[in-house]
Amino acid sequence: MQGINPHSENSSLVNGSKGNVENKRSDKKSIALSVEHVSFAYDAALVLKDINLTIQEGEFIAVLGPSGCGKTSLLRLLAGLEKPVSGKLLHQGNPITGPNIERGVVFQDYSLFPWLNLQDNMEIAINKARKGLARAERNQIAEEYLNLVGLQGMAFKHPYEISGGMRQRAAIARSLALGSPVLLMDEPFGALDPVNRVRLQDLLLQLCRSTTTSRTIVFVTHDVEEALYLGDRVIVLGTTPGRVIAEIKVPFDGQRQRYDLFHSIEFRKLAEQISALYHDDIERQLEAGFVVSGEGELI
Repeated sequence: MQGINPHSENSSLVNGSKGNVENKRSDKKSIALSVEHVSFAYDAALVLKDINLTIQEGEFIAVLGPSGCGKTSLLRLLAGLEKPVSGKLLHQGNPITGPNIERGVVFQDYSLFPWLNLQDNMEIAINKARKGLARAERNQIAEEYLNLVGLQGMAFKHPYEISGGMRQRAAIARSLALGSPVLLMDEPFGALDPVNRVRLQDLLLQLCRSTTTSRTIVFVTHDVEEALYLGDRVIVLGTTPGRVIAEIKVPFDGQRQRYDLFHSIEFRKLAEQISALYHDDIERQLEAGFVVSGEGELI
C-alpha cells in the first residue's frame, strides 16, 4: 500500500479537508510546547534525530512508532528528565531545564509508592500542587479522582493489594489531580482491560476538550486506532534513529462516536496508511543493513 506523504497537498486524509466537520480545536492558539531540531543519544547510540514539533495549548498529540524508536525518550525530554545532545525544548517559550509540576507525567510502570496506600499516594501529589489545603480537602480531592478512574472504595488499598490495571488507573488519577496544564502519557492504558481502556480514553477526551479543565496532552501509543480516536494530530516516528516520518492532522469531528468512527471507510483507510508507514520504514532500515535483535528491536 502506498504510504502517506505528509507534505502532499493532494492527500486529503493528511490535511483533514475531505468533507469532514472542522476539528473544534483547529483555531490558532498559544504554543504550549516546542521541540526545535532536537537530537538525543544514550552513550554513543543516537536515539532521536532532528525532531521538530510545535504543540498548541489544548491540543492532543498522539505519538506512534515501533518499539525502540525513541517515543519514551521524547516524552522524558519534554518532562525535563533527560537533556538533548542538540536542539531546544521549550514550554510556553521558556527552556525546559528540568522537571516541573506544570508538566505531569504518567509512566508505563505505575510509579506509585508501594509503602503508601492509594489515598496517601494521591495526597502527596495534591499537597505539592495545592499547598495549604486542609487534610479533609485533600482527602475529598483524592476520593474524587480515584472515583473518576473507577477506583471507588480502594483509597486505603496499597499498590501490592490491587491489580496492575488498578495501579495504572491510580497513577493516572494522581497525575490528573496535580492539575498540570500539560500531561505527558507513556502508553498509559497498556495494562488496562478493554472496558476501562475505553472509559479512560473518553475521560481524557473530555478533559482535553473541556473549557474549564483543558489540558495539552502528549500521548505515546503503539495502537493506531487509539491514536486516531484520541489525537488531534498523529506524529509517526521512524526507527533507528527515531525521526518524524509523518505528521497527520486527524480529520474527524471532535464529537466522535466510537463505533461509527471505527467502522467508517475513511478511518479504516487512514489506519491502514499509517500502518503501511511503519512497514515501509522498517523495510528500508532492513535493506540499509540493520538487523533485528532477539527482543524484536532494530539494532
